Amino acid sequence: MQPTTPRKRRSPLVRYAPFIVIVVVIAIVAVALALSNKNDKKTAITPGSKVAPASDVPIQYQAAQKAGTLAKYTWQDHCDSATGRVAMPVLSPAPCVPKYEGTNGGAIAAPEVTADTIRIGYYLSKPDPVTDGLLKATGTYDTPAKVEATIKDYVQLFENQYQLWGRKIQLVKIQGTGAGDDEVAAKADADKAAKQLHVFAVIGGPIQAQSFSSELAANKVLCVGTCSIAAPQRFIQEHSPYIWPIGPSPEQTSQMLVSFIKQQLAGKPAQYAGDPSFRTKTRTFAFLSYDTKDGRFKASWDDMIQRLKDAGISLKLHKTYFLDFNALTQNAHDIAVALKQANATSVIFTGDPLMPSFFTKEATAQNYYPEWIMAGTVLADTSVFGRSFDQSQWAHAFGLELTPARVVQSKNQAYTVHQWYFGSKPPSDKSYAISYGDVKLLLDGLQSAGPKLTPENYRAGMYAIAPPPDANASIATSTTYGDHGFWNGNDPNGLDNAGLLWWNPNARGEDETGIVGNGMYELVDGGKRYPAGRWPSTPAKLFDPAGAVTIYNDLPPDLTPKSYPSPPGSPAAGG
Repeated sequence: MQPTTPRKRRSPLVRYAPFIVIVVVIAIVAVALALSNKNDKKTAITPGSKVAPASDVPIQYQAAQKAGTLAKYTWQDHCDSATGRVAMPVLSPAPCVPKYEGTNGGAIAAPEVTADTIRIGYYLSKPDPVTDGLLKATGTYDTPAKVEATIKDYVQLFENQYQLWGRKIQLVKIQGTGAGDDEVAAKADADKAAKQLHVFAVIGGPIQAQSFSSELAANKVLCVGTCSIAAPQRFIQEHSPYIWPIGPSPEQTSQMLVSFIKQQLAGKPAQYAGDPSFRTKTRTFAFLSYDTKDGRFKASWDDMIQRLKDAGISLKLHKTYFLDFNALTQNAHDIAVALKQANATSVIFTGDPLMPSFFTKEATAQNYYPEWIMAGTVLADTSVFGRSFDQSQWAHAFGLELTPARVVQSKNQAYTVHQWYFGSKPPSDKSYAISYGDVKLLLDGLQSAGPKLTPENYRAGMYAIAPPPDANASIATSTTYGDHGFWNGNDPNGLDNAGLLWWNPNARGEDETGIVGNGMYELVDGGKRYPAGRWPSTPAKLFDPAGAVTIYNDLPPDLTPKSYPSPPGSPAAGG
């Protein structure tokens, strides 16, 4: 029987699909502990533009320590001299800078940056009853009022602890006027933010409409954090210093993936496949990737395919799909038929978290049971979505873990730092992590840029932030910008490493929204992570419970922030 086409719901789902658990997962990447090993060989990638340090950018504590000039400076308030970073109970607060004294130069680009204020925009999506109902059904809905209150709380928190060189942040709401893939509306919203609202930077945005970030950049407005997600490397480089993503580029993810496949999978039997006949065959690969209708990611996937070829790995099939919610089932059916005909033992998947539900059900209908290799996805590596996939298929899924090792929500640092400062949990129940991650990334740059706040100085300050010393905290994510030994040249993207995970349909526990159920991702070796080019050649413990972890109920030392008393004057301290 021919599959039926679901009724139209394209705009609501497209706008909010990436946010269903992004609000509780992906922003954590930006705040996890950064590491680097200077003795390891750098991994080659197209270098970012060479950036000379700006003379206006203040020296950071670690640089002064290395130069032996610490005593030359009086360091900012709230500086922990033991760490050289701002005294906050989070894993990677901004490095200390010299204490601000004197003038900040006045209005740098009024009204965006004056002697007293910095205008910062925060984007809120256009409300939609159907979409809001979907979010409520999945347990991931926060009211706009709660989201706004949470953003304001984190701005107040960081503004109090960080040094903004005599200025205060003036928050400006940017109300979205279209669906998340509406390029025309997104461009208009960005243009309004720049020319009418006069903001210096924006956090959040319609992340499937690239015109939002490109229009902000064209108007020399910073697009920070979840304002842009998974944009191609070339796009980020061409729009530097204006776009600041939290995660890696698709090209960086492909490097990590190809390194993993070369070291661990290529030339070996497909032992994890669902089809017993595949398990004795040498792996053959098909590639299934997401793209937009205008082919935005074509160059990224061509890059991945070439890297696979260079590693001696050929593909039996490459299929690209679009998020067309008018024809989900039909498109999934057509792709499953093509995959079945190619008969590859292993399907490399990179894409969104919704389509695997349709792909896996159609693959089962075709009696096709390969290995599913996760090649760096947008939240398909979260348990809340993994439970929605065909379990007879997903029981054979494994691959890259871009999200950090999970901890119980009550010990999430975005949660606990709010309690530390305000004496209460964040106003939003589900989206506090994304608000925290965006605000922290923004404020790290505002402090590091110094008194002359320009996009170029923001970049110079961010690139100057050195990773904490390597303490063998190998389960921690590494998030750096600039040249710190992970990539060749100045890297404008965030995440630098990945772990491995596999799907256990029988594991029981909380998903990312707090719902207890069956089906969890198991983190290999507790979530141990590797930069591209540094995957070990010894067999990974895939589908092996030994050392695997689903959630850390008690924080290991590597994920435990330093403790500090609540700061004087804060609500938690009775201020």
